[in-house]
Amino acid sequence: MIFSLLGFQSTSFGQSQVEIIKADSLVGQNTPFMQIRKLLGNVALRQGTTLVYCTQAILNETTNVLEAYGKVKIIQADTVTITGDTAYYFGNDRLAKMNGRVKLDDGTIILTTKQMDYNLNSHVAYYNTNGKIVDKKSTLTSREGYYNTVTKLFDFKHNVKVVDKDGSLTADSLRYSTLSKEAFFIAPTTIVNKKDTTYANPGSQYNTITKIANLKGRSTVKTDDYVMTADTMIYDPPTEIGIANGNIVFVSKKDKAILTGEHGRYAKKIGVTRVFGRALLKNVFENDTLFLTADTLVSLDNKETKTRKLYAYKKVQVYKSDLSAKCDSLSYNVSDSTIYFYQKPILWNNKNQSEADSINILLKNNKVHVMNMKGKSFVVSVDTLNNYNQVKGRKIVANFTKDSKVEKVSVDGNGESIYFAIDDKNKMTGMNRVQCSKMNMYFGKSKITKIAFLAKPDGKFMPPKEIKEDDKELDGFRWKIADKPSKEGILKKVAYIAPIETKPVPKDSVSQKKNTVKTPTKPLAKKNIKK
Repeated sequence: MIFSLLGFQSTSFGQSQVEIIKADSLVGQNTPFMQIRKLLGNVALRQGTTLVYCTQAILNETTNVLEAYGKVKIIQADTVTITGDTAYYFGNDRLAKMNGRVKLDDGTIILTTKQMDYNLNSHVAYYNTNGKIVDKKSTLTSREGYYNTVTKLFDFKHNVKVVDKDGSLTADSLRYSTLSKEAFFIAPTTIVNKKDTTYANPGSQYNTITKIANLKGRSTVKTDDYVMTADTMIYDPPTEIGIANGNIVFVSKKDKAILTGEHGRYAKKIGVTRVFGRALLKNVFENDTLFLTADTLVSLDNKETKTRKLYAYKKVQVYKSDLSAKCDSLSYNVSDSTIYFYQKPILWNNKNQSEADSINILLKNNKVHVMNMKGKSFVVSVDTLNNYNQVKGRKIVANFTKDSKVEKVSVDGNGESIYFAIDDKNKMTGMNRVQCSKMNMYFGKSKITKIAFLAKPDGKFMPPKEIKEDDKELDGFRWKIADKPSKEGILKKVAYIAPIETKPVPKDSVSQKKNTVKTPTKPLAKKNIKK
């Protein structure tokens, strides 16, 4: 049976049934098992709080399925509007399948794609034909996506990209909140801003408004000057402040310096970098590398004066091919290549050992050039016969050759010295022990070649047969070569040791029973021991 009505309006078939509100014309077709309505012109339908508009439609009232064509619009509870060229609407499941130029608008974002499924029960929209999402601040694109119009959460998959005026974010998968404007990383993600690039791992999150990144799982931030990597990191690009934890690596491109440690903080605007917990600096020179470790390392980069300084605190150790040192604290002026050692410093250079209340050295061409010692200064130099030449005084200045060997030692105030005389055949001819307030000592081929006394000296020369062991040492002499830091020792000190995970043994396991066997309480029988 077929019937036709013109200007048809409002036919109701119950709350779960799709209702016809109006149409310019209606053609009905009834069969024993199917009731179909064909609607033409200004079609409007309703199911509960959901409205459907189109230019023509076919409604199967038996299956409660609607086919809509031409300028299709679905409005859910006046909150979500979806438009497209054609649509299938399954009334029993409340599922809309949109095709053509599809657009979803929920007042927060606008989603456009070619095909989309929208479940009106779960409020979830799904597409896999490339989608574009636009909100007030950014544009998001992906090949596949899920969007919940109630929670305002997006789940993107494949070729995900977020773009705004400040930069972009790319990933294979991503979760994004259109309310908080936060991105939650569920796959490796790259963030590119005007001043930096961030490589983040799953578990991280990023606010597209504040640009603050909470990074987890070994992430990296790169700027024009620095590269920072850590197990976890919080980075704020607007303030350029980064807080890092867990095996951090901080690389200064300009200075060819690498800072590592357990915890760190970076503030670019004020030029301060702080690293602590197994802290290590590796400063790479042309043919050498300086290794410096301490409890805490602080780098200050002054952009106004264009100077950079490094400070080290507590348990400081230094190694370089021509220098090793230990002290309590240290400052390193990178700009003028001067290193200051404080609180019981001790330095080793080739076969020389230097101690004082404070010491500073000047590097030239990345080699030790001048060493200044103040307060209880003591220098020990080993000659070719392994004798300990010694100089002590209130103030000592040591000059070095291009290959970092002692060339001259100048003493000013309370000077004392012991030096061994060696002839051309490398044989000791005696020992000099001198007291003089001011003196200069000159070295060549690991032995003293000349000594100049600038004040009245008081001393004596001892032939080899008259030299006693007590005569060979000045008061306070200690040869501490065993304390000399090495590259291997420093790297071992800062090396990360992963904790060993032990699985608990089940109570009824055989292995636990073996481990809990009680030791006999009776004393063991004594064996006969042959004397």
